[in-house]
Amino acid sequence: MVFDTPFGITALGIAIFLTTYFTYTRWIDRKVWSPDPKRPTPAHMYMDGVEFFPVSRFVLYGFQWNSIAALGPILGPGIALTFGWLPAFLWIIFAALLIGWVQDYSAIFLSVRREGRSFGPIAYELLGPTPRRLLLGFLLFYLLLINAAFLFVVATVVDAWAGSFWTLLVLAITAVLTGQMLFKMRMPVVQVTLIAIVLLAIGVVIGTLFNWPPPGTLGTAPYTLWYIPLIALLVAGAILPMPRLITPMNYIAYYTLFPAVIMLAVGSLASIFTGVKVNTPAFTTFFGPFATGPLWPALFVSIACGAISGWHSLVSTGLTSKQIDVETDVRPVGAGAMLSENLVGLTALAAWIVLPAGTAVAPANFPRGAVTLTSPIFGGAAAAPVLSIFFASYMVGMAVTILTILGRFWRVTMAEIFSGTSLSFLGNRYVATVLGFVLPVAFVLTGSWINIWLYFGGTNQLLAGFALLIVGLYLFTLRKFHWYSTIPGIFMLTTTLAAIAWQTNVFATATVTPVIRRPDGTLAPFFAQQAPLLNLGGPAALSGVNAFSTVMGVIMFVIGALMAVYFIRAFVRYARQPAQTTPS
Repeated sequence: MVFDTPFGITALGIAIFLTTYFTYTRWIDRKVWSPDPKRPTPAHMYMDGVEFFPVSRFVLYGFQWNSIAALGPILGPGIALTFGWLPAFLWIIFAALLIGWVQDYSAIFLSVRREGRSFGPIAYELLGPTPRRLLLGFLLFYLLLINAAFLFVVATVVDAWAGSFWTLLVLAITAVLTGQMLFKMRMPVVQVTLIAIVLLAIGVVIGTLFNWPPPGTLGTAPYTLWYIPLIALLVAGAILPMPRLITPMNYIAYYTLFPAVIMLAVGSLASIFTGVKVNTPAFTTFFGPFATGPLWPALFVSIACGAISGWHSLVSTGLTSKQIDVETDVRPVGAGAMLSENLVGLTALAAWIVLPAGTAVAPANFPRGAVTLTSPIFGGAAAAPVLSIFFASYMVGMAVTILTILGRFWRVTMAEIFSGTSLSFLGNRYVATVLGFVLPVAFVLTGSWINIWLYFGGTNQLLAGFALLIVGLYLFTLRKFHWYSTIPGIFMLTTTLAAIAWQTNVFATATVTPVIRRPDGTLAPFFAQQAPLLNLGGPAALSGVNAFSTVMGVIMFVIGALMAVYFIRAFVRYARQPAQTTPS
């Protein structure tokens, strides 16, 4: 059968992605937003060379795609295999059709039409001051969670594939050079891009030849020493002006992202000839392990960026909208990049399902699946070392480019919350930036990273629900067709609240349970990842961390429920008012 290999899901998925872009996105573009290439965009109106500056649609497409291409679409499909490959595949396809691109594209357009404002000020205008404060408070928790989760995974992958660190170092150096050539020396984009691609290729060669230190030589915990250089790079990215590091790094990292996805897609499509088989059941169970939860809602918060992600709304309104040259660029940049991101999730799923049955879903195992899928086409066994470092670098690069932007959002959010208060020093750009990475590392070093990782999916998709409903509310005030955004927003809000409630119950149960070890003395599955904390502080420390996670879950759920109430009130209020040209 055609689905015995990854060929079936990949061919069908690509066909649906292309059809969606050339039909549904074009229809919404014309019917709802009516882009005008002569209307001034915020990039031109407020050009300062730091936050606001026009960028070519080709460069901005790479920036947007790479800025939203994080670890979610790479690791998420592997986690979703708890339920089999078919549910994961169907969710990626469904989200690609109706939800994912809707958020990214619409968020960019909303921000462009609102003078480049991010969701904080837009929420204030549409919903009022209290929802804005709730949203800002939620963002602090969310950014802390995602920072901790991604930092742990990067350190884990680098520890297993040390060569990926050296390719990352070359990427950072290349980004600085690219920024100078593009924005200072004004060199042609094509010429600069070719130079960057050559340097990135050299970085992969260096990583392959200098794959040091060997795994495990830095200690039993993979996150002991790798954090020092990683945080130094991330702090620089959060503080330096965008054209100095973040914009060029996210652009040139696209030239690692693009070939990696293309290679995985080619390997998947060729699997019908190479004989690489699917080794994962199509469906296993609706009820997963207690710590994961049932298929609904767990599946819908696991794949994250490969389906839909609230992170994308922050990038779209906080960064990309300020760089849109003309309004007609929004569809290829917003919808195009998100459907490309769906392809990242689809090809990652293909790599996971060819691993031998029973292989643990661990970050360091993804490159092994990718090599299994691609090596028959790209060099065979002789190319495996190079391919392994390349795909490990693909993971690390996707995470680090996101983390640099996360640090920037954290800094801006801290300043917005604490400015003018007695704790205004927390909003200082240097203090806030350092705290944004030190606090997540503190969580990880205690062994509580697993708590943070499991909450990340729920909070991430809850933010997506907020974004979709804000767009729907804006369009509703103008009496334009809003259901294409409002209905997905309602679905995501309901699903994520259920997921957060489930995980809160999991952590509450772990807080009070007396059974930490099995009769044979080994740790019970849920507590195995918390072994460092258990060894350091004993059962009391373990219960304390799980209790903190329980409280955090309750706070997230309450914020989500309150936001739902404010959205309902806002829709009712605007329904009683005449249509507005621009909402007050």
